[in-house]
Amino acid sequence: MVIAFIGGIILGFLFLYSLNFGVAESKKFKNPSLFIFVTSILRIFLLLAGFYYLAQNSGYRFFTALIGAILSRVYIVYFYKNPKK
Repeated sequence: MVIAFIGGIILGFLFLYSLNFGVAESKKFKNPSLFIFVTSILRIFLLLAGFYYLAQNSGYRFFTALIGAILSRVYIVYFYKNPKK
């Protein structure tokens, strides 16, 4: 269960980092909406594949990984809103 939790945290950070990367890089493209759409599909696919791998046919492991991903989101949103001066 600890591995699923840590894996969920890593998946959450990767998901949000790739979101930040996709938004920043979309400004360079002629059609940014297509780039955002494609990267969104890739991010969702990788997140679901990671949850599937971490769960290993156990609802408890899936829930633990999901809690890890949600906590990483809370952590990132908190520190983006409250940057250190």
